[in-house]
Amino acid sequence: STPWACVQDNVTGLIWEVKTDDSGLHDKDDKYTWNNDDGNTNGGFNGYADQGGDTCFSYESGTPPAYCNTQAYLNRVNAAGWCGASDWRMPTRKELESLVAYNYNNPSIDINYFPHAVTLYVWSGSPHAYYTYQAWSVDFSNGSSSYFQHRGDSYAIRLVRGGQ
Repeated sequence: STPWACVQDNVTGLIWEVKTDDSGLHDKDDKYTWNNDDGNTNGGFNGYADQGGDTCFSYESGTPPAYCNTQAYLNRVNAAGWCGASDWRMPTRKELESLVAYNYNNPSIDINYFPHAVTLYVWSGSPHAYYTYQAWSVDFSNGSSSYFQHRGDSYAIRLVRGGQ
């Protein structure tokens, strides 16, 4: 089969980032803290810019654009023009849930389109409405959603474009 960098969902019209297994910018093993500097969408709390951990490609201590957080990663992907686009964003919880394939388990996503999918939590861009230090995620080992993830914890992300 031919690997591709992005997948369009013909039902929702969303275009999704496909992870790689090459230790590069889109590597499946990279993890990020939840961070969003936009006060209109972050639920009243930015999250965590740098937990001091080398958990992603190109991490460099003391260099905010190279930090392992969702905002810094989003900025890097948009600057690179991934799949010819610079309007990538974090998915909402509902958008991320649309990727769950309940006929698959561990990971609960169609591996024909997402061959390097992680089997644990993937951050959404949706902050929790009450617990400002938490954000919503989807557990791709079983397809469940949860807000129990602390924004300072490191989890995978999968970017999207289009919709909203």
